[in-house]
Amino acid sequence: DGMRERIVSLRSRLAAAHPDLAFIATQNGMFSMLPLTPAQVLKLREDHAIYMADNGRFNILGLADDAVDRFVAAVLEVIGE
Repeated sequence: DGMRERIVSLRSRLAAAHPDLAFIATQNGMFSMLPLTPAQVLKLREDHAIYMADNGRFNILGLADDAVDRFVAAVLEVIGE
């Protein structure tokens, strides 16, 4: 129950952070897909030390509670470019 609650909480925080991320709340499980190109994923990796699969798949549970804001800011930065 604790793990499920943490996943729901993280998904809710990410979805509420910005309208472009609202879809995350509708996904299920411990992984999520972001609409990122391989080049955007590489930019996250090189500029922000955020690691995920080249197709934008990332582990929700891999996010520390205190890293959510930094993660959202970095994702929005690369999406906006």
